[in-house]
Amino acid sequence: MKILDKFWMLLLFSVAFISCEVQDGENLNGADTISISEDISKGELANAVAGVFADMRVRLGTQIDAMSVVGREYWRIQSSDPRWTADLLTGTLDDNSFYSNNPYAARYATVRDCNLILEGLVNTTADFTEAEIAASRGLVNTLKAHELLMVLNMLYENGIRTNVEDPDNLGAFTGYSETLALLTDMLTTAVTDLSAGGSTFPFAIPSGFSGMDTPSTFIQFNKALAARIATYQGDYPRTLTLLADSFMDLDGDLDAGAYFTFSLTGADIANPLFFAANSTVANARITHPSFIADAEAGDARLDKAPLRDAALTADNLTGNNDVLVYKSNIDPVGIIRNEELILLYAEANMTIDPGEAETAINVIRNAAGLGDIAPGSVDIDRILYERRYSLFAEGGHRWIDLRRFDRIGDLPLDRAGDGTVTQFPIPQNENP
Repeated sequence: MKILDKFWMLLLFSVAFISCEVQDGENLNGADTISISEDISKGELANAVAGVFADMRVRLGTQIDAMSVVGREYWRIQSSDPRWTADLLTGTLDDNSFYSNNPYAARYATVRDCNLILEGLVNTTADFTEAEIAASRGLVNTLKAHELLMVLNMLYENGIRTNVEDPDNLGAFTGYSETLALLTDMLTTAVTDLSAGGSTFPFAIPSGFSGMDTPSTFIQFNKALAARIATYQGDYPRTLTLLADSFMDLDGDLDAGAYFTFSLTGADIANPLFFAANSTVANARITHPSFIADAEAGDARLDKAPLRDAALTADNLTGNNDVLVYKSNIDPVGIIRNEELILLYAEANMTIDPGEAETAINVIRNAAGLGDIAPGSVDIDRILYERRYSLFAEGGHRWIDLRRFDRIGDLPLDRAGDGTVTQFPIPQNENP
């Protein structure tokens, strides 16, 4: 069965993961895919949007783990599955493996959710106002762009499918640069809709989007994602324009932003990126030793990699530090945070306004207990260092950053026979 043919099964399965927080424990099993796409009601819209937010978290742990391991941020130790320390560290990736197929299928299942809603909004006979339809369309297309970017970040120059509205007639794979341009257009169109969306959404927004829960404020999340893409494109003037309309705040809380939320109630799910300190070889995340060795003395961001009670050894790898970005199994996971936006701002200003880049970098460093950098010293090395420590273990940023600056060769190899990769394979059954 082709990976994308699993859309329907995953969509129906996904209702088990709806956060109770989103709809206060409401049973969301009522709507089906046909009624959603052919004539969505107000109740179905609320349930379906809640499903999108919930489905965005499915296989999130697998995807972040895979990208973080190939980027040598940490090792994923799992005694029952040696592929974490074999395939992903040797660079011999299997195109029919869980670390490629599962995130791919999960992200496209969410895209399918989005497409059903968008089709339903076209066909609806319910008493939606034009503003409600515009607001809904803008939010859904923003989330859809996020999911497609997640796939693209893994597959890179292999490209991805962006036209998947008809499961029986999927569009061709488009390349990396072309897809970034398509996602930019999608986000721009979404802003137009959100701007026409009135003062409220016709459904609830999860608490992880606190402060971005109206059409006008959700634009800030949209612009933040667009700024990330513009930076990937090397379009720094556009990055700065987008950041000015986002939630970036040089004087604000670095953790402000949009988050996935989790709980242990009802049919919700726990944070898949949390393992307790001193976990065993059965399931552990061990900070790559280079993260500790390369750090400046006194960098408080090392708190995310605390020393273990005892070193852990597995598959000829030995590490002394856990990964503890999240302190419990219900901690929220950042989708995009103010700290990242400030670092995008610094990178974009590196040649446009070096003084402003220094100001931004010093905001980040001072928050980490470090002193100001020397005037005139903001360069790619400085940007990569600060991003490495600020965004550690959050979304594969280290690997993406080294790739976009053609520095994958800088990654350490831990054992004879290990290697690096720049992209994950297209799943075997999806090869064009």
